[in-house]
Amino acid sequence: MFREVTKILLGVALLSVMSTAAAKSLPEVVWSHDVYTMTIADDYVYADKRRGYQLLNSGTPDEQQFNREKISRAIDAKLKAQAKSLPFKLKTTFDANDIGERNFDFNDQTVGGGVIALVPIVVIDYAIETGYVIGGRTYHKYLLVSALDIAFCSEDSDGALTIVGNIPLHFYETIPLSNSLEAMTERDRSELARLWTNFTAQMIAKHLDFTKARKVLRGIETKQFGETWRVESVDYTSRTARELLGTNRRGEPVKLMQRIAGNIFTADFAAHTGNVVYPMILDGDTSSWTTDAARDFYVAKMTTTHSNERIIRMPTKVDHKIFLDVTGAGSREIETKYRSNINGFKMYRLWMRSKIDGKSIEVTNDIMEEFFRSGSADKIIKDDAEIFGGLMIGAAIKSAAAQAGKRVPK
Repeated sequence: MFREVTKILLGVALLSVMSTAAAKSLPEVVWSHDVYTMTIADDYVYADKRRGYQLLNSGTPDEQQFNREKISRAIDAKLKAQAKSLPFKLKTTFDANDIGERNFDFNDQTVGGGVIALVPIVVIDYAIETGYVIGGRTYHKYLLVSALDIAFCSEDSDGALTIVGNIPLHFYETIPLSNSLEAMTERDRSELARLWTNFTAQMIAKHLDFTKARKVLRGIETKQFGETWRVESVDYTSRTARELLGTNRRGEPVKLMQRIAGNIFTADFAAHTGNVVYPMILDGDTSSWTTDAARDFYVAKMTTTHSNERIIRMPTKVDHKIFLDVTGAGSREIETKYRSNINGFKMYRLWMRSKIDGKSIEVTNDIMEEFFRSGSADKIIKDDAEIFGGLMIGAAIKSAAAQAGKRVPK
């Protein structure tokens, strides 16, 4: 009996030692409850317009602080909910219930010490407005676009943070959710910022999964980083697509929809594969990221919630480049039993090709929409720009699933 008890005790002790060793082997991640937003400098191209899209910079300072704190708390709640399954040891720098000023110095947390930082980067916080005039009155619809990268960063000797991996969370929502004309009221920037923040917090609660960082964190621990991916370009080789989706004065595609589609693909491809997919950098877009040629890094200045401005870097080179291309778009009227002299129906379709390592896949995305043959409509009918914008987002979702070898959504 004594021997059996001894064996049990030894077994328990061994398991305890193994558990302790396993816990010690996890990399340490520092979470300072900061939320990072892109700094748009005055000398950037279209600086005022770019800043105008940034909802987290809208409203009073107190409103801005409240919105950032809400995102921070949503991330903190997810960390607590997944505490037992986190692939890292979490170190927080202050009481999460304290919303006062605080500043965390990463200087003593070097890469050599195996400690990295959890850095939520707001890539897109947009509200894209569409106005419809009916009977002399304007009705308003908004597309809220939320792109949040939960980045894991090491700190360089100069204090800049370098992205070594990230969990992209990119989503969109239409405001209002219903098609009621009464709900299509004009919203000021402060209200849109609040709606965007609430939506983003909901998406964090629903979709953020820190176990998806297991692969990159294992690489940090062993100093053997895994392979990396990034969307390198979003093109419109289709002339019709260029006309429908919009071009600038030089005839180049408007970067807004390119950013949105590329970021949506990034998030979905990362979610399907678990791969390390870096934030997208559009060719010629120097509004946020610039190139540090000497060090082969993209560099951006970020404004933080509590720690003032910081420099973020990521490698310019990746192992796998992703190319997206809208190869076609169009519409045609279709016959239905509901056809009349007042209204009709059209089928709208968009083609998108994605290419990774020579693997090229083309998907289509289509939708049937009603249109009026006269101007006497008393309800909202989508315009072509809104329809094809939605089709482009849907095509990006389908393309990500196809490239990941998953079932393509209908």
